[in-house]
Amino acid sequence: MSLAGYSGHCSDGMNWLWDELGLDIRIRSDVVGKGLHGLVGLALRRNPLRAHLLVSRVLGKHLPVRPRESLAAGRLLAAQACDGFPGAGGEPMTPGPLVVGYCETATSLGHTVADGIAGCDYLHTTRRVVPGVTPLLDFDEAHSHATFHWLMPTDPELVRAPRPLILVDDELSTGRTALGTIKALHAFAARPSYTVATLFDARPAESRRAFNELADRLGVSVRVVSLLAGELVLPPDVAVRAQRLRARHGDGGLGADPPDVPTWRHPVRFVRPDWPAELPDGARHGWSQADGALLDRAIPLVAGEIATVLTNASGRILLLGTEELMYTPLRIGAALDEIVPGDVVFHSTTRSPVYPIDAEGYAIRCALTFPAPDDPARVSHVYNVRPGLYDDIVVVVDSAANGGGAEADVSGMVGMLRRCAPVTVVTIPTRGPDGRPMTRQTGRVAGGMC
Repeated sequence: MSLAGYSGHCSDGMNWLWDELGLDIRIRSDVVGKGLHGLVGLALRRNPLRAHLLVSRVLGKHLPVRPRESLAAGRLLAAQACDGFPGAGGEPMTPGPLVVGYCETATSLGHTVADGIAGCDYLHTTRRVVPGVTPLLDFDEAHSHATFHWLMPTDPELVRAPRPLILVDDELSTGRTALGTIKALHAFAARPSYTVATLFDARPAESRRAFNELADRLGVSVRVVSLLAGELVLPPDVAVRAQRLRARHGDGGLGADPPDVPTWRHPVRFVRPDWPAELPDGARHGWSQADGALLDRAIPLVAGEIATVLTNASGRILLLGTEELMYTPLRIGAALDEIVPGDVVFHSTTRSPVYPIDAEGYAIRCALTFPAPDDPARVSHVYNVRPGLYDDIVVVVDSAANGGGAEADVSGMVGMLRRCAPVTVVTIPTRGPDGRPMTRQTGRVAGGMC
């Protein structure tokens, strides 16, 4: 069944890009019941290796989402991943699984999945280089704009232990990245089972067969669970179709000021909350159940401190993460939403270059581009942020991106955001895998072709 004939919550305004690209989608299962367009939007990539981008409406990466909705999606996906496991009823598995999320898009999703699985540990891949530290494993994501990412745990036993492994990604188009990861992990240390958990499983039939073939070859269980599953079929000329669309709409404005961005600047405030010295900012080097309990106590205090400096606590507030740093900002946003009368939404900056088109039904309507805070030699982006949308923007960075705490450290990003609304910059301390504090002088990020 083509998209044009699909009955799941779509409108003509959302169909035009699918039709222009000639995409065919056949839905197999829908756990949430919101239909295709309830969970996924569509945009064009600025990437010669892939023409389109499936844009999640619950992930909180490119599109704003209520924090509790993003957290709920992760918990629901965790339930799917646990189905049939000993821990499905809430009891810890023995041994507990390791959950691994992919940077940068699924760092937060992986964390929220791990939150829903008793007795597990969590680790996400990273593209941030730590001088003097050799990654434990590296992976090649061939279709990506930035191909290499690594596992860099504080304790290598986190990855070596023969425990079930759950890989979390926002969507599976072909599944090649997940297959490559499973092969590499199994060669490094064999484990009893692999589960790939994703919001949208769009693999074609031959890709699904590849997962069964790998399971037979390794002699272990390899399964995929998702909230929405279907088969996405691309026409042979999809890249040409995308190129024609980009030519029709000009350069998309990426790297330039949108026409409605004013030249004056809103005020900027800087907040360095009282953060527990032993608490990581995220799971780049591993995350335990004890870390989660400590975060639960710290987050309400951070949210309370932010609430006191907002320009309009009754207005529309954007809580913005930065690239791999998504989960902690998401949790801050959820806590802030509980204590202010305004409307709090969450999403994140990204290194992913997406083509903006200001048209009804297109997922990415506008773009702001700036030097990445942790590595000004490359660019970062934020989408669908423009003047008049928000009364306050709260952006959360880590100390490796904002080492000195002065405005100059994040001037590129903040300079663009403050054209849209008053900005509060919240800096969370970060540490390397050896536990030592990091600043921008001791940590850098690997570059990637855009």
